[in-house]
Amino acid sequence: MTQQSWNKLTFFEQLSNIDGEVKRLVDDHESYLQGNKQTDNSDFYIGKIDRLIRMTVFDPKNSSKGYRVLELMDELNEIKDYLAGKESADYITRYWNQYTNAIS
Repeated sequence: MTQQSWNKLTFFEQLSNIDGEVKRLVDDHESYLQGNKQTDNSDFYIGKIDRLIRMTVFDPKNSSKGYRVLELMDELNEIKDYLAGKESADYITRYWNQYTNAIS
């Protein structure tokens, strides 16, 4: 998706798209950790999440609201902490859901 196409989505739609990728990341990573998959696709998903968050940050309707930018970058850091083993899957899922519910 191009930046121009992404900008046409509402902020809520953007968050919903990111949320879907976060869920896929957690599901995939947990399957790998539990031995149900031989490959971990976390790098693919975190790259996609990072890209979507950056497109959201650079969307003029969001970039003018500095708190959104800061909060989204905090969210990305929490997801990275999860992948580093600092947070549980349950925590990151709850954290992301609370964030999206509070901000949207």
